Amino acid sequence: MNILRFYIGKTILTTSLITLFALAIIRVLFTLIDEMNDFGKGDYQFMDGLIYSLMLAPKYIYDFFPMAVLIGSIAGLGILASRSELTVMRAIGKTTGQIVWAALSYGLILIAFAIFLGEFVAPKTTQAAESLRNRAIYGEQLVKSGQGMWLKDGQQMIHLAEVLGESRLKGVTIYQLNQQQQVVRITTAASATLVDNAWQLANGRHTLVSQEQIDTQKFDAWQWDTQISLEHLAVLRLKPENFNALSLYDYRSYLKSNGQDTKSYDLEFWRKMIQPFSTAVMIILAASFIFGPMRSVSMGARVLVGVITGLVYFFTVRAFGPVSLVFGLPAILGAMLPPVIFAGIAWYMLRRAG
Repeated sequence: MNILRFYIGKTILTTSLITLFALAIIRVLFTLIDEMNDFGKGDYQFMDGLIYSLMLAPKYIYDFFPMAVLIGSIAGLGILASRSELTVMRAIGKTTGQIVWAALSYGLILIAFAIFLGEFVAPKTTQAAESLRNRAIYGEQLVKSGQGMWLKDGQQMIHLAEVLGESRLKGVTIYQLNQQQQVVRITTAASATLVDNAWQLANGRHTLVSQEQIDTQKFDAWQWDTQISLEHLAVLRLKPENFNALSLYDYRSYLKSNGQDTKSYDLEFWRKMIQPFSTAVMIILAASFIFGPMRSVSMGARVLVGVITGLVYFFTVRAFGPVSLVFGLPAILGAMLPPVIFAGIAWYMLRRAG
């Protein structure tokens, strides 16, 4: 059985990886085409867009992983079925369960690869890609760091600790400079809210700096005159999919302790936790197709069904999560229900196939 396990596993690994990289290349090309609209902004040119798109490839590979494993497993097992090798295996006494287990045992290699990619590679390359793009477009007007974001607006240097949603800032510090680039006023505020296209700072103070003295004036509310746009601030907004699981857990705990909404971060955290289970489900689902309704169809039909089923799964996962949050369902349910449903379908078809 070890030789058969190796042979089945090698076939599925090969077809899954080919499918995975093919999908990633297609997605990179679509990203590059989409980026063409921004060519010419600042110093952002074709080569910057190409590097940006390529640096997002690890994220795309991780996103497409369950779908690619499904298509690759259907193709791999389909190759074995078209050569009657699965029939021979069953004729010498190997059960359907043993063949599926052989596929799953080598699927663990794919699962380990996905975990490594999603936890250690994709978050870093995605953040580096965004930084490269932002530097090229905004230049020195915007610098993002691990401690927030620095912006330049005329004679103001601004530091923002955090962007919360599309209309709220946390930890605002504004350094007002004179023509000699000397600091003449420092304004700090705990938060800022966008009201009628104007930023309202709350619970802050002005520190007036002169050669003679330093004066401090507190305020409850103050309207901030600035040209900073939401497009600039969107750069700092922390997208849940750009975190690894550990960072997601830490950040959602931080938001919860500060009374902030954590639903989107909870959902992404549980998606990452369930990703290995989803990959295993896709392998079992592929086997249920091959041993069930697609036993005698052509390879083209198998691949087509794999692509359609993979797309259905991909969009179900993407759509059901946000919908579940809208209806107040727990995030873990929104992340787990799609793979559980597909697992049930796979189990039913394998039972029927014997």
